[in-house]
Amino acid sequence: MQERHLPMPDAKSPVSKVMMRLGTAGGIVINLISMTTGASAHVKWFVACNVSDTPIPLRAVFTPVFGLLVTIFVAVFYIACQVELTPIGVTISGVLNRLTDAVNRRASDLLRAATAVSFALLWANGTVILTPELKGNASWLSAIQVLIPIYLFGRATLPAAAAGILVLYGYSITVYGVFHLLDYPVFPGLAVYFALSLSQRPAVLRWRLDCLRWTVALSLLWPSMEKFVFPSWIAPIAAEHPELTLGIDVSTFITAAGVVEFGLAFALFWTPLVRRLAALALALILVSATFDFGRIDGIGHMLIIVILLVVVADPGEKPLYCCQVLAPLTSVVALLAFICVYSGAHSLYYDKSHTGVLLFASGIALLAFILAYLNGLVAYLNRLSAALSQRMADVADRLIAMSSNSSRRTKVDGLVNRASRDLRDVSPICLLEFH
Repeated sequence: MQERHLPMPDAKSPVSKVMMRLGTAGGIVINLISMTTGASAHVKWFVACNVSDTPIPLRAVFTPVFGLLVTIFVAVFYIACQVELTPIGVTISGVLNRLTDAVNRRASDLLRAATAVSFALLWANGTVILTPELKGNASWLSAIQVLIPIYLFGRATLPAAAAGILVLYGYSITVYGVFHLLDYPVFPGLAVYFALSLSQRPAVLRWRLDCLRWTVALSLLWPSMEKFVFPSWIAPIAAEHPELTLGIDVSTFITAAGVVEFGLAFALFWTPLVRRLAALALALILVSATFDFGRIDGIGHMLIIVILLVVVADPGEKPLYCCQVLAPLTSVVALLAFICVYSGAHSLYYDKSHTGVLLFASGIALLAFILAYLNGLVAYLNRLSAALSQRMADVADRLIAMSSNSSRRTKVDGLVNRASRDLRDVSPICLLEFH
């Protein structure tokens, strides 16, 4: 800029500060993405994992390295939330809208095509139910798998395709258990999306996309907990691909992968620009992982990648219910809550432990509050309480006015009664004088 005799930007200007924050956040995210690529492949697809194994104690999870990485995630998350409120955030949203407009307009067709291809590949394989580790080779499973792509061709038969997906998911639960299938709520979400596609109401069509986004976020959040409580599952992958750890300690690499995966998945619940950028980062991570782990990883993640691209293309003009200042606190509480829910659910499901009840209940309570907060329920309750308080104040004012009016009315009634008696006494005299 000096060679071209252009004015140098002021480092203290708001635009320069925002650009510095954006550049810092982008650099950290890109660096963390390169660290998490190797662990983004679904662990159960490549490593023999026994889901009933005992997880490590929570005190072994909350290490100084864990705290440091969570602090970095919170800083990046807060910066991203602040950038969304600036003109730069508006510009980025506009650029994304222009680049993804075609995808947004054909989102339903893209999801139908990707789902049809995915289930056709499952049928061609003949040994799996829904994902590579869910094994099943019954003839009726193959029949449903081949019928789902056929039903997806016509709009009127989309509910039938949704029913087929739910049947396969339910059968997987009976074979592998509820806890194992908590890794894949995206399939029920996809079934709900197709089942509601016949509706003509814009609110219903909007809700089906939100439901799909929530379920794909949960499908990424839940497996990310494995990196905290079952690090021994990921260690063989890191040992087999040492170049992916960038030379850092394996335990630090696994923790970083879990924090990044959780952070990006949690961002899918947040405001429009934040979740679009998070979906884009997750899609890039999953695509890059395919180069290291091959066709199994690519085929298994194809549906999730397509759904993430649909999330990137969705403008999401929903009003902001969440205070951006509280974004760091909300994200940290959500991380702790999910770790408690995962550990508590595992303890309840496999060990029938009473400790799991406390962990699970506390985690669910925190998640319920966060979910209500993110969807505007807290803001609605605040408005409702304010309205009720105002109504009660109005009622109190009316009661006070009525009490004062009643005493005044008593005095007036006394005067009227006295005047009536005087009139009755005077009226005969007046009649005699008249005659």
